[in-house]
Amino acid sequence: MKLELTPAALDDLRSIRTYTLERWGSAQEAAYLDRMWEKFEAIQADASSYRFRPDLFPKCQIAAEGKHVILFRVRKSTLQVVRVLHSAMDFKRHVPPLS
Repeated sequence: MKLELTPAALDDLRSIRTYTLERWGSAQEAAYLDRMWEKFEAIQADASSYRFRPDLFPKCQIAAEGKHVILFRVRKSTLQVVRVLHSAMDFKRHVPPLS
């Protein structure tokens, strides 16, 4: 399955990287982002095992990783990561309009 990150998801990962680097240092930043990429791979391997949240956007599923939640959907043979949000955030407020 192909991986696609939306521009918003890429911005989220950049923000996570910057915050973690500044707050916790380079070793923790690298470890946390490595776990995030491992979670993307796990989702690619078996997306069906993750919870659906169609109230957020069509075909939305979620996967937790650390303090963050990956909002994604599978479209044909592509895993589209829409957002990577902190678990305390109001997801509905931060999801772009999607069809």
